[in-house]
Amino acid sequence: MLARAFRLATVGGIEVRLDPTLLVLAVLLVWSFSGQFAAEHGGTTAIGMAVAGMVLILLSILAHELAHALEARHRGIEVESITLLVFGGVTQMHAHSARPRDEFVIAAVGPFVSLLCGAVFGLLSVAAELLPTTIAGPAADLAGLLALLNVLLAVFNLVPGAPLDGGRVLRAGLWWILGDRSRAIRWAARCGQALGLALVGFGLFVLWQAPQAFVGALWWIVIGVFLVWAAGSEHRMSRLDDLYNGTTVRDLLPFVAAEEQPPDPADPTDPASAPTEDPGADLPDPAPGADLPDPAPGADLPGLPLDADLHDLVDAFQGRTTRIVLHDDQHTHLEVSERQIAAAIGRLRRGQPPVRTMAEATETPR
Repeated sequence: MLARAFRLATVGGIEVRLDPTLLVLAVLLVWSFSGQFAAEHGGTTAIGMAVAGMVLILLSILAHELAHALEARHRGIEVESITLLVFGGVTQMHAHSARPRDEFVIAAVGPFVSLLCGAVFGLLSVAAELLPTTIAGPAADLAGLLALLNVLLAVFNLVPGAPLDGGRVLRAGLWWILGDRSRAIRWAARCGQALGLALVGFGLFVLWQAPQAFVGALWWIVIGVFLVWAAGSEHRMSRLDDLYNGTTVRDLLPFVAAEEQPPDPADPTDPASAPTEDPGADLPDPAPGADLPDPAPGADLPGLPLDADLHDLVDAFQGRTTRIVLHDDQHTHLEVSERQIAAAIGRLRRGQPPVRTMAEATETPR
């Protein structure tokens, strides 16, 4: 889902992205708001209020996610981006908190900002009475609704189940009590899955009791399914985290399959290396002193020592990098791709045997 998001802007050095599914949320908000305001304010005014309300609630969600991102960066955690999507927002970080206290603060600051937004909109709904009569009513009603929605957003996010903020608060508490972050993640993920199943059950109950509330019931079911999936994903990531701890890049090398190499033009026994029409035969020779590309393999690629752990290896592929060079003090240089590393981690996780010896894995290609 997040892979399809496109960049909107950069706020405080943090990239903000929009997922195409956000359009679904925008349409639902405008449809719901216009229906709610139409009876009292008329069709045209209601549509204008609905569009303004949709924009403001999305900005409120962005403020919620920015609070997470800025607090994480303040505590030394690199933040890649914020993505707004149909279920709200996601803040993508390159690492996790080092202490339960940091985990708690980063999780709790989002709902706090949502409550703050609710208070601001509540004050604006009261202050709207000072505006001219023609716009006082619509402004007060819109601000009052946005105040209520922000408070509900904060309360719902504090429900103790991953991946909600309340699940991360629960995880921080369990981490502090148990002294084991992985166990805390698994407990919070199970609570999130239970919450998701409860929401699915609630949606089905509403659908059975009141078929006319089909859209609302379907929305609860979709949110529940998303929570079950996201909590399960966090549970699987905790298993990977256990695998990464104490495992170095050197330990992973025997599981890295050799990438298929192009034919060696210097080997006359390789039929694939037979000369063909020279694509550069008609090109002029470079001028004397002209800059030529560096033929050294991996010269412009990021590097990582073999003694680094798997967390650093995975982080090295963040962004647009798809290949890196592994090296050690013995000047071993091995260029690997993201696809090779992903396959190797999969083999290691499934308990499959190595595909090469360490000597073969660290052999520097010609």
